[in-house]
Amino acid sequence: MSAEGSARSGWAACLFAVTVWGMTFATTKQLLAALPPTEILFVRFALGYAALWALAPRRLGWLGWRAEARLAAAGALGIALYFHFENLALTHARAGLVAVVVCTSPLLTALGARALGRTRRLGWGYWAGLALALGGVALMAAGGGRGALAGSWRGVALGLAGAAAWAAYTLLPLPGAGLAVTRRTFLWGLVAMAPLCLGEAGAWRLGPLLGWGPAWRLLFLGLAASAACYAAWNLAVARLGGVRAAVGLYLNPVVGVASAALLLGEPLGAAAVAGVGLTLGGVALSARSRGA
Repeated sequence: MSAEGSARSGWAACLFAVTVWGMTFATTKQLLAALPPTEILFVRFALGYAALWALAPRRLGWLGWRAEARLAAAGALGIALYFHFENLALTHARAGLVAVVVCTSPLLTALGARALGRTRRLGWGYWAGLALALGGVALMAAGGGRGALAGSWRGVALGLAGAAAWAAYTLLPLPGAGLAVTRRTFLWGLVAMAPLCLGEAGAWRLGPLLGWGPAWRLLFLGLAASAACYAAWNLAVARLGGVRAAVGLYLNPVVGVASAALLLGEPLGAAAVAGVGLTLGGVALSARSRGA
């Protein structure tokens, strides 16, 4: 495949992943009314792991300690910690706000890449973009009125922690981008989330899993947003690089805010729209200053 064709397929995979991921904030928020955060986390990725076995039944052998350590770190950061923080954030803040907060991940990815010496010095555009993005998050938080602000700071803090975990995951050099490698990452993610699940296992409930509403939402999260999207994202990172692929996360808050308004009835007033615009503008300014 030519370099142009590789980049085109990389952007297509990135677009698919971030569009579907943008819809997961509202879906998860709906599930949190019936299930605790860790149960959603575990069932989602157990379904994703089973789906990846069905798509790629070939057994993947031991890849060596160094490669397995990278996959274990990817599973802990990009699956267990990121989604644990995201699910907790959704218990404290509106789905649209959490989607906007997570959009800061490309800024944190650039900061991490600079710390690792992978990119040139971060100029004024990066810092100005960071200030705009954080201003957009603040405006989005305030836009829902006094009632929406209750507990929002916890949701923002947890969302930023999740964005940092995702940035670290994006910068990890993975040993390949195939379905079998993604499946191994899921396995390590399930192992990493076990301690998180133990503390909440007493609150897990089987009954809601049998209802149609929670069942189809979990299938969407497990099959589309986990198995398919992680395979697509790993392909995008392999063909575009972590920093360039992270730029695609611009779409997350747009889809996230729109789906939250449609599915949850969250307010979509001028402040919310302006907050999303400021955040996107900030991330875009930062990306342009890095030549991503």
